[in-house]
Amino acid sequence: MSLGGGGSLKLASKSSTMTEPLVRRKSQRGGNWFTRKCFHAAYYYLDDPPHHPNAPQVDWEVPVKIGDEIRAAVPVNEFAKHVASLHADGDIGFSREYEAIQNECISDDLPCEHSQHPENKRKNRYLNITAYDHSRVHLHPTPGQKKNLDYINANFIDGYQKSHAFIGTQGPLPDTFDCFWRMIWEQRVAIIVMITNLVERGRRKCDMYWPKDGVETYGVIQVKLVEEEVMSTYTVRTLHIKHLKLKKKKQANMEKIVYQYHYTNWPDHGTPDHPLPVLNFVKKSSAANPAEAGPIVVHCSAGVGRTGTYIVLDAMLKQIQQKSIVNVFGFLRHIRAQRNFLVQTEEQYIFLHDALVEAIASGETNLMSEQVQELKNSTPYLEQQYKNIIQFQPKDIHIASAMKQVNSIKNRGAIFPIEGSRVHLTPKPGEDGSDYINASWLHGFRRLRDFIVTQHPMTHTIKDFWQMVWDHNAQTVVLLSSLDEINFAQFWPDEATPIESDHYRVKYLNKMNKSDYVSRDFVIQSIQDDYELTVKMLHCPSWPEMTNPNSIYDFIVDVHERCQDYRNGPIVIVDRYGGAQACTFCAISSLAIEMEYGNTANIYQFAKLYHNKRPGVWTSSEDIRVIYNILSFLPENLSLLKRTALRTEFEDVTTATPDLYSKICSNGNVPQQLQQQQLLLLQQQQKLQLQLQSQEQAQTATTTKTTTTPTPNTNSILMPISSPTVDPSPIITSNTTIPQPPPPTATTTPQTITGISNSPLPTPISNQSSSSITTTTTTTNTPSMSNLTHTNENFNTITNNAADVPSLDNNDIDDRQQQMLALIQQQTQLQQQYNTHHYQQQQQHELENGNNELQNVLNAAATTTTPIATPIATAIPSSPTTTTTTSLVNNNTNNNNVAATDAQNLDIVG
Repeated sequence: MSLGGGGSLKLASKSSTMTEPLVRRKSQRGGNWFTRKCFHAAYYYLDDPPHHPNAPQVDWEVPVKIGDEIRAAVPVNEFAKHVASLHADGDIGFSREYEAIQNECISDDLPCEHSQHPENKRKNRYLNITAYDHSRVHLHPTPGQKKNLDYINANFIDGYQKSHAFIGTQGPLPDTFDCFWRMIWEQRVAIIVMITNLVERGRRKCDMYWPKDGVETYGVIQVKLVEEEVMSTYTVRTLHIKHLKLKKKKQANMEKIVYQYHYTNWPDHGTPDHPLPVLNFVKKSSAANPAEAGPIVVHCSAGVGRTGTYIVLDAMLKQIQQKSIVNVFGFLRHIRAQRNFLVQTEEQYIFLHDALVEAIASGETNLMSEQVQELKNSTPYLEQQYKNIIQFQPKDIHIASAMKQVNSIKNRGAIFPIEGSRVHLTPKPGEDGSDYINASWLHGFRRLRDFIVTQHPMTHTIKDFWQMVWDHNAQTVVLLSSLDEINFAQFWPDEATPIESDHYRVKYLNKMNKSDYVSRDFVIQSIQDDYELTVKMLHCPSWPEMTNPNSIYDFIVDVHERCQDYRNGPIVIVDRYGGAQACTFCAISSLAIEMEYGNTANIYQFAKLYHNKRPGVWTSSEDIRVIYNILSFLPENLSLLKRTALRTEFEDVTTATPDLYSKICSNGNVPQQLQQQQLLLLQQQQKLQLQLQSQEQAQTATTTKTTTTPTPNTNSILMPISSPTVDPSPIITSNTTIPQPPPPTATTTPQTITGISNSPLPTPISNQSSSSITTTTTTTNTPSMSNLTHTNENFNTITNNAADVPSLDNNDIDDRQQQMLALIQQQTQLQQQYNTHHYQQQQQHELENGNNELQNVLNAAATTTTPIATPIATAIPSSPTTTTTTSLVNNNTNNNNVAATDAQNLDIVG
């Protein structure tokens, strides 16, 4: 796109590139408008991407005066005190600092004209997340390209003492996959950092721009998935990329390896629960970038919130290491002039500071094997680590369930599960505390929910224990406590006497004696159906003082052996109080795999996070020393890495419902069939809710003062009792029909439910124009209860359709379902009373108002008996409300097809 004097323009552009940051920084302090615009305008005529100097041109570490306050770098030894002062008075200090950064960015007038170009708008995931022209990444022209399509929503961002160390970009769209991979190739990228999941809370946050299996071609770049290592908080994918259009002289350089570091445990709203896993991820991914490689590409969904948080953390960690100072405010202010909205929320800004306080306090926690060997005998080091590990002290709110009077008798000692990580049982209706067991979820190397740590069951909690095993499909139980006849007795069935509950039966199968432990096999059978679960229990009362270190690891390998029908459930670890023995086993198992994977072990991180989820498990620094000691004897070629390998299960936006997201985040432990059935449940509940919304319109259209209304069937409305929260006003397309119940009368008699009906649902009226709806007289049949979706206690969700499933008689219904029916009946009766009262009020309102237009509609509908189903968009054709509803439906439908949305309006962070 040169304008005749291409050479001089190129020279001017390169010159402007070197001086532009200085000019931009002056402009933010009231610099010359003409100068600023001229330097930015030079970029519009570049033939080649601008040259980027290796050293930053702006010293962001110097003190800056903002308002009446001077912001400067803080020494490392004073940083914790500085952060505490910002936290004071409800985080008022953070609010002031972040507001100052926000206000400065708002006052900047940095152009984004390329992002606003009509041909480029469709390449932006969100309307308000654009790429500044002066720092945007330019794509090289491709062979045969008619015009210079060099745009991608991406910006160069500085790192610590390195210009353009990062490229911040949005989550790629299907239309930009080829642009994204061109950028990866052209900028010599070796590391891609992804900090979002594809779907979060049912919303598409990023599209899958790499092959799930095998090879995919994106434009001129071919991408092959070579390897995938799934870990509890992030996944590393090895990708082989190949350029398909290079000239023959460049054949030697037409292939390369790229690593994608995908962080999977950042909440879709807010910030992570603890900074240690994030700090570990930042260090590992940043260190993986070769010195000769190009920038690290960082993206989340919009490429600003979580992306900015990652970049600031990396820069500050390096500043701490090299200069022992921290300047979050100065650095963020600097890079915000390179890409908009970096560190998008005040909450992320606070998280940055808290994470750096943790990083300073903990130091380097990834240890090589020789370091583990050296430090196991360093008492001062271990004592300091222990103090940091047990820093979190729970408050009453953290252990509220454990402290309930009804649950207190279920606790053996003073170790209680924290609310956010306690294991839930299937609750029994009307029984307070029935969902509680003294057990906690702990993460391992592979999954966030790799282990369940619990105490030795008491006589009155034995059935709760097996209910937990049954509910969560646990097929391996590790028992580390020794038995006695009084307090720690046998809690499993013997050969003659199974353990039975209302929903399952536990039967003993066989026993096998090993050198240091005993292996027992059981089967848990469902009472209602033919589902069963095989369970292996490994009993090792001598752990961890076994005959020799090798036998410890032989035991760990045996625990991780997967049976043929393994269902990916957690491993249940039991010791007397759910304490140090159990947590030591979890830590050693996880650290052994970590050491095999990356030749480092993060003992501190596992120990601290276990304490945060189950305070009290570590009683002294000697408990930590045991972990160091056992790990120092780690044998080579343990092969736990391959034994525990997982594959990521990616969910489509149509099947990833909000209540399943936390499970999907845990590296895909939810069967595909269960997710589809959960979606059907959600859709059915939305449909039932819409019945109530449209009921008032149906009553207005079909009743008059003189009409005698037939008594409705009380089972025509069955609202779900316990259902997940759904959007009360879902988008209705032009094909949607809503079943309409008949209006009630004041003399409605509730009908008793005596069984489950198999009557088919009435056929709904399809979409008809408001002027062509014909009146029919039809008796509304009772909808079949088989259309209700329910979940039995073994977590196999059953979805039955009336068309292909015969009716169930009373003998097939368990107590839980009977109780559900009773609750449904009560709710139906209450709904009947409400409908009757509302109908009487409607009649009185019509008499008093005498609205002519409404009366005409009612008179026209007087000849119509109860309609079976009427779409909301066509009910009451002359009503103004209907017009509004139709307009909203159309607007929703149209907006649903627009790819670009406003990230801030949708409350999308990152």
